[in-house]
Amino acid sequence: MAARSFFSAPAATLIFAVLVAYLYGPGVRRAGVVLGLFRNPANTALTSAGGFAVVEGTTHCEDLHFHEPSKLLFTACEDTETTRHFWFPPLANYDNPSSAAKARGSLKVIDPVTLQAQTLALQNFKGPFITHGIDVIDDPGQRGRAVYIFAVNHIPNRDWYEKGDSEAPKSHSVVEVFHHIIGSKAAQHIRSVWDPLMRTPNDIFGISPSSFFVTNDHYYKEGIMRTLEEVYSGAKWSTTIHVEFSGTGTDSDSQGVKASLALDGLQNNNGLGHGRTPQEVLVTSSCSGVLHLGTNSKNEASADTPGIGIIESLKCDSTIDNPSYFTDPYANSTFDASGFVLGGLSKAADFMKNIRDPDAKDGVMVWKVTRLHKQQKQVVGDGDNSASWSTRLLFEDDGSRIRTASCAVLVAMDPSKDDGRRRARLFVTGFLSKNIVAVKVDL
Repeated sequence: MAARSFFSAPAATLIFAVLVAYLYGPGVRRAGVVLGLFRNPANTALTSAGGFAVVEGTTHCEDLHFHEPSKLLFTACEDTETTRHFWFPPLANYDNPSSAAKARGSLKVIDPVTLQAQTLALQNFKGPFITHGIDVIDDPGQRGRAVYIFAVNHIPNRDWYEKGDSEAPKSHSVVEVFHHIIGSKAAQHIRSVWDPLMRTPNDIFGISPSSFFVTNDHYYKEGIMRTLEEVYSGAKWSTTIHVEFSGTGTDSDSQGVKASLALDGLQNNNGLGHGRTPQEVLVTSSCSGVLHLGTNSKNEASADTPGIGIIESLKCDSTIDNPSYFTDPYANSTFDASGFVLGGLSKAADFMKNIRDPDAKDGVMVWKVTRLHKQQKQVVGDGDNSASWSTRLLFEDDGSRIRTASCAVLVAMDPSKDDGRRRARLFVTGFLSKNIVAVKVDL
């Protein structure tokens, strides 16, 4: 038997390391950038007095939407700083279901000019309300005058925490459907919607008053496999579900509900948003820092089943959450500031150790992604997907002014009232932010 070579073990190790670096090196480096492993959180300097403001009374509002016809912002908030730290299934926090069952979050309407937030009275709604993603769409019969609001609600499951069924899901997460007349002080609860396919609901894309897409941000609800889903880009196990419902759901939240798979094959499906056209669906892979541009096949006559087809994917250098699209109302032939707006964490690698700490700081980054004009693309070069888009860091904070960013929305300022400047107010909110903040930014 031949003697073992002195160099065989080190050589094998070296070959293995080279192979791993070749196969996974770019992915590992990309994960390090997105998770902010070596990033020092920074602060955007404010260039003018009055350029930064706080929207009071908007505690822990995870999502935010600008309703163009009414010129108003809509959000859902916890209204207390305690609930998130002892119950929030999206962060695998199930510490205190009994207290969570008493939580009463809210829906709010914000005037983007005065920055006044109004809490809507929730009529015909008595249950706990642990808020998360929302969407707002026009009532087809009262366009511009009334809206439907869809809101994820993470209700503690009594079968688990009261009846002691260890096999039962810890959270019975549903989607609440409300109707709101613009200008009124209330929202009427229509019904709750649930289906077994809604395993870990995160964000919503309203299609009609009786249908929506909803993301399942994880396949695993707890444990090491859930963590693997977040750090390994090949863990493409999360899904987006299409849901249709009919009736009032008086007997149960699953009554009249029909759900089907709309999208899979992506890592960590998270935020959903409306894009440049009625057919465009924005989907984010949060932990990958990727925005996917998709098409809603439900709006196409040839589609046999509702679904989302991904057309293009764009990368940001941080985690990203709920996407929004800014349509520049003052665009002209020489300048159009329209683009996708995305908020996320600057140092996501440190975040999980902070989720139960009310005094921790979690820095934020907000990006704006715009398509380049033809002449700009020629300078950058053709053939590369990134050559068609420009990514700009709009705002960042080390957690001192705002903690976490899960959504950001731009609202244009009238140049005629702002000395001809092309600016907008950037509204940033997060699931652990004490209040929404508004920052004036140059477009």
